[in-house]
Amino acid sequence: MKSFLLLILSLMITGWEASSDVKGCTDGWVEFICQHKTSQQYQRVDVVKGSRTIIGSTQKNEWQTEDRFSVHYDAANRKLRVVIKQLQHGDFGKYKCTFIFKQKSNCDKVDLEVDDGCQTPFIQTAYRTAKTTISCDKRNDSRFMFFCKEKGSICEDILSTKSSLKSNGSFTLPETSSSFNVSISNVSSEHAGVYWCGVETNEGYRAALRKIQLKVEDTITNFSKSPTVGQTLTYWCKYPEGTTIKKFICKGEDPSICKQIVSTAKRNAGKFSMTDDKVKRNITITVRNVTTEDTGTYWCGAERNDPKQSNPFFHRLMMTVGEL
Repeated sequence: MKSFLLLILSLMITGWEASSDVKGCTDGWVEFICQHKTSQQYQRVDVVKGSRTIIGSTQKNEWQTEDRFSVHYDAANRKLRVVIKQLQHGDFGKYKCTFIFKQKSNCDKVDLEVDDGCQTPFIQTAYRTAKTTISCDKRNDSRFMFFCKEKGSICEDILSTKSSLKSNGSFTLPETSSSFNVSISNVSSEHAGVYWCGVETNEGYRAALRKIQLKVEDTITNFSKSPTVGQTLTYWCKYPEGTTIKKFICKGEDPSICKQIVSTAKRNAGKFSMTDDKVKRNITITVRNVTTEDTGTYWCGAERNDPKQSNPFFHRLMMTVGEL
């Protein structure tokens, strides 16, 4: 069963109380912050669950990892970041961060509880020099949404609704009020990797909700056509053996969100028509009476039956329609 982890965090040593609910997925990760009020530098900090020390550290301003647990102490702000990866049912329970000083110790307590529900991990294929959009989840107005990429012991932040920044290099947050998506333009091999979508509270406690493994494909077939207004254009796409029954054509720079124009299930759609030669594994597309509005990028793809993976594409056509 997929699970959420509900974090109820009580800050017992800072002189005030606060709580925050954060949902995280089984096999995902959560991050919370422990803090001490005194200006002294501790000699050691232990993250304890029940009577067992999960991880201990004497280091400052650097990550330390043991098994699925990582800690990083920000000495300037006296904050300890605690990350639990590959979450399991057995991770629920009561935790405390014990800061040990020369003469005393202080504790910050955390209570993790288990609830149901989770988003399915997703494998998405993007295509070099194209655009791709990663869909995270519906926007939750009571929480900040974040998007990050795994890098060693941490998930390196890229974009968040907590910030007014809407773009970061080739990454962009599309303007939408109903969902949290991230677009990547001009995809390259450097974009491949594991990404996480998650939620963050005002207090900075975070939990990953969805894992996306992004693969970058370099071998897609690219070709271009330059018909003239009024002409009929015919081209074909060869698909690999084992491709699912339904093939389709869509238009747009981003194949991950482009809308189908015509398919082998709907062979005629206005000026577009399609035939499928299953022996030669070719689909032939005909566009009648082309206009300048038909200029754009077209993709030949197939519908995958696996909801955990994106649809595969095998041809990209760049069409430029010229005037008479």
